[in-house]
Amino acid sequence: MKMLDALHLDLHLGLPTGLPRALLSTTLAASLSLMSYSALAQDSDEWDAMYKEALNMRANGDLYGAVDALNSLLAQRPTLHRARLELAVSYYRAARYDQARAEAEQVLADPSTPENVRDTIALFIDQVTSIKEADDQVRHRFAGSLSMGGGYDNNVNAGPSSDTFDISGAEFRLLDGSTQASDAFASVNLRGSHTYRLPGSLAIGERPVQALWQSSATAYRKEYQDSHPYTVDVVSVTTGPALVSKTNWRAQANLQFDYIRLGDNSLAVYTSLNPSYTLVAGRQEVNLRGQWLYREFMTASNRDREGERYSLGLDYGFRINEILSLQLGTTFYEQEARSDTQHHDVQDFFASVYWLGWENGSVYARASYRDTDYEGEEILFLTGRKEREQRYIIGATHDFREGQLEGWGLGLRVAYTDNHANIDIYQYDRTELNLDVTRRF
Repeated sequence: MKMLDALHLDLHLGLPTGLPRALLSTTLAASLSLMSYSALAQDSDEWDAMYKEALNMRANGDLYGAVDALNSLLAQRPTLHRARLELAVSYYRAARYDQARAEAEQVLADPSTPENVRDTIALFIDQVTSIKEADDQVRHRFAGSLSMGGGYDNNVNAGPSSDTFDISGAEFRLLDGSTQASDAFASVNLRGSHTYRLPGSLAIGERPVQALWQSSATAYRKEYQDSHPYTVDVVSVTTGPALVSKTNWRAQANLQFDYIRLGDNSLAVYTSLNPSYTLVAGRQEVNLRGQWLYREFMTASNRDREGERYSLGLDYGFRINEILSLQLGTTFYEQEARSDTQHHDVQDFFASVYWLGWENGSVYARASYRDTDYEGEEILFLTGRKEREQRYIIGATHDFREGQLEGWGLGLRVAYTDNHANIDIYQYDRTELNLDVTRRF
């Protein structure tokens, strides 16, 4: 049979981000060239075929298939050290450093291992140990941002433009303050996040899968200058696992809690579970998402709105070129409630475009359509409520990457909503203008 030529460490497949360049270059220089020796030169054709098949599997991307094949071979030939060394390299590429080191140490402990090979194995073990120590130091990642801004809202209360409406031929007038009111506002949004990268990798499919635990907390306030009863505060906390494949997919499921305050009163607590799966194929990306949500209201006037929500959505993204991307999506959900008039079904569709118009800057636009059907009849109108909402957003962002403003960003957004309803008092249009600055840390 042919002599064993080389075992090469493809560090880019298993090396964690954030490691020092010196460590990377040193490890690259320590690629293993383990010459086979006489004790291994007498292998049967059967073992040799199993060995080569395992290496072919690894070369074709089936890393954990190669691990299984090499373990199977070693179960029959425990002294086949060249297979054990390849197993050590496979574990290394899968970021299972302790197992890689254990397999290499087993070969090193064999007195029959030649001295020149022992030196190379010892160097490999030292490199694996160094990489593991560096990997442990970047296992936790913290990030945060603070955004402050302001703007103008021409329909704070989402009220109709007219204070009169018709019921069965009779004209009625709304209470004072029920029609649309405009106001300026200020906003602040503080966010912090933490990501913990679990050691090693998981054997899901052919390629290694990295497991993460992601958590975040956000505090948001939008305060109106004169219309204080419509000032809103939202505090959100999320946590949950995520999986990231080294090939073309990722998945996550987070548990989220939202506390909502309107004016001076606590309004509601939302509890939701949000799973998603994303598949990437070249320039295309498909995202399947679901949600279970329960709305619990704290004010007596909103108790009829309490209930569960079941949602399913699908997004499709396409990167047209280096600076232009397109995204389409749809969402369907059913919102249960204590009252039939608050129980409703929603179908939502959107299209958005994202353009990298200049260095560190971008422009985006989004158009959406929402169809909402409420069950039950409105008492005064003797019909079920139906709404058709059209919403258009255009905005721009710019991030400063150098100079005194490094780490800061600017954002400008204009949103227009046109809500059509079969009952006049629910029909409105609304325009919001918002400018904010963001500091990331």
